[in-house]
Amino acid sequence: MSENSVVVNLNQYERSRRPQVAAESLAMLHDSRDLLIEGATRALTRQTEAMENALLALAERSPLLDTRNAYYSAQNLLNKQANELLSACKDAYYQAFDKFTNTGDKSSGGDLLELSLIGDQDFELTLALDKATSRLRYNCAEEMVALDARFGKLMGRTDLSENDNPLAPRALCSALLDGFVGMQLTPTAQVVLLNQFDLVLTTELAHIYQSINQYLADRLVLPDLKVGMKSRPRNTAAASGSTTPGGSAPAQGEPGNDVFKLFEQIAGSSGLASGGRSAGLNGLNLLDSLSQLQMGGLVLPDGGRFELPLLEVAAIHNVLRNLQHSPVMQSATPLDAVLVDAVAMVFDVVFEDAAIPDHLKAQIARLQIPVLKAAMLDRNFFSQSNHPVRRMLDAIATLSVHLPDNEAGHARLELISGIVSRVVDDFEKDVAVFDSAAAELEELGSKLEVALEETAEVSLQPEITQIKRSERTEIAPVIVHDFINRALKDQPIAEAAREFLRRDWAQLLTTDYINEGEQGAHFNSHVETMRELVWSVQPKADMDARLMLVRILPGLLKRLREGVAEIELPTKLSERFFANLVILHANAVRPNAQPVPLPEMSSEEIEEITVIPATESPANEATAQESAIAPEIDDEFTQRARGLDKGEWIEFHYDDGTFRWARLGWVGGVKNTYLFSDQDGMNSFSISLPRLADKLRRGEAVLVERKSITESAFGKLMKMFRNKLGHA
Repeated sequence: MSENSVVVNLNQYERSRRPQVAAESLAMLHDSRDLLIEGATRALTRQTEAMENALLALAERSPLLDTRNAYYSAQNLLNKQANELLSACKDAYYQAFDKFTNTGDKSSGGDLLELSLIGDQDFELTLALDKATSRLRYNCAEEMVALDARFGKLMGRTDLSENDNPLAPRALCSALLDGFVGMQLTPTAQVVLLNQFDLVLTTELAHIYQSINQYLADRLVLPDLKVGMKSRPRNTAAASGSTTPGGSAPAQGEPGNDVFKLFEQIAGSSGLASGGRSAGLNGLNLLDSLSQLQMGGLVLPDGGRFELPLLEVAAIHNVLRNLQHSPVMQSATPLDAVLVDAVAMVFDVVFEDAAIPDHLKAQIARLQIPVLKAAMLDRNFFSQSNHPVRRMLDAIATLSVHLPDNEAGHARLELISGIVSRVVDDFEKDVAVFDSAAAELEELGSKLEVALEETAEVSLQPEITQIKRSERTEIAPVIVHDFINRALKDQPIAEAAREFLRRDWAQLLTTDYINEGEQGAHFNSHVETMRELVWSVQPKADMDARLMLVRILPGLLKRLREGVAEIELPTKLSERFFANLVILHANAVRPNAQPVPLPEMSSEEIEEITVIPATESPANEATAQESAIAPEIDDEFTQRARGLDKGEWIEFHYDDGTFRWARLGWVGGVKNTYLFSDQDGMNSFSISLPRLADKLRRGEAVLVERKSITESAFGKLMKMFRNKLGHA
């Protein structure tokens, strides 16, 4: 795909990761993240000297030179670069956490695990990581049960496993190892240092997790959660109220190879002689009679003619019920009669399935006699879910969602009709004709799925772009606030510079984030400019730092002026900031400790600083109104809606008795906006999670389960026959 292509691969928007969360939840996640990493680094800083002494003692007792060197290397790093090391670990953890909250990727050291098969050193790192994680998890078991549940609640992830939580010990230990990478330690020294950090955190981490749990509980995130109890994902596949237009999914409730034993028991309980297949009318057995009926009609002994009701294109009629009460069945064996009844029941269930449109049921109805013949010729029809006849019926039902009421849908229906006609005309005794027809229909279904996916990728993209922008608008203040806080944290800079970043530069970062997202070039460039500004106004104690300031200053000032112009900062306010910046840079390189004070602002200048109130976009207002109409209720229907995957179909019902099928094409991460397309992929509409859950709750929306219609029919069939046998 070329760089200029307008086609966007929607696979990047898969539901398996909800890329973002609501702004209020994201703020709590950031605070939880900070409580963990700040608490961990404080504990490690306090114990730095103790770890150094322990490493020296271990080195003195070690008989192997390589091991001693590893201990000395780790000890030397703690002695000289402890702050730099812990800062690298913090940065690695921030990056891993941000990756998880933005993309849903696991933050549990997956890359390291992939390397574990390459060499012995990688294996040692993986083993050390596993051991450290296990020890910490064991010592924090009670706290992590509650934290896993609360984090899953914030992320809307009921499927969150213990190692997927970016607050979990594995994520923390992985970040520590990532921080070691840039410090030029050997893998052995990394293992040594990780073990020391693990020993410190073993006694501290439980208290940190307790504080995070308390913080979240105080903000009503599962405040009544019982220790030791953890929610499990709800099994939505078996939820009630689902329609079944067919599919290629594995069969549920396979009848098994004892089906015929059940049929024989029923036939034996009828009190009739079973025996073999007897001669029927005009000396024909039942199969021969069915072959004549398949071609049109059957000549009776008295010279009359028996025909089944004519099945036209729009006719839906179970002709096998007519067959049961016809002269054809007079000389059939009891087992034959049971088989006819069983196949008739299968078609009863199929014809009652509301998910299959009538024009497709009419095509299935034309196959009744061929299917009955195939079932009598090959008993595997009743026990094998992948039997060619059952595959063909399932393939026809699967095409339900691809037959819109337009020219394209009519053309596809004609193609299906042609395949059915070929089976009706050609089938005698070889079920291979069903096999080729099933393969042809399955190939048609696959091609239509691919074509629909490609069409949806193009047609949904404008609305996806609009929704994603609206979602970024929702969380931009939280993201920007977090970046500025991290840049200013523990940095000794003048209040004038802090005020400029929080009040003015934040506007630029917010606009960048809304337009491009966190990975955008402008956003990252302006974040880097902010960090350079913070560094530039701090005291420069040595000549190297002063020379570095001289080198970066022209470019920094240029970027600052461009940013100020972009947000259209009032001229007087801009001039005052740059005048103050000159003084701050002069103070940064002054050899004495007496900085030049900044001039105070006059009352007129203060009055010129206006704060523009934030306004909600129309999209946000619409969503707010929608949420007010349908508040989110955390029940099975909300869980069912959350569990929907891209490509699944929903049947929406309306007050006038009509319904339409819609295919899920994308799910937004902040407001959980669901974007659906029609059967052609050309038209789309969006709906919020609370509204969708409410429609599921009211029966106005029904999940279209992609499972075998024949399997569903056989499940009901076996239940009915067992009941019949039990009351015989």
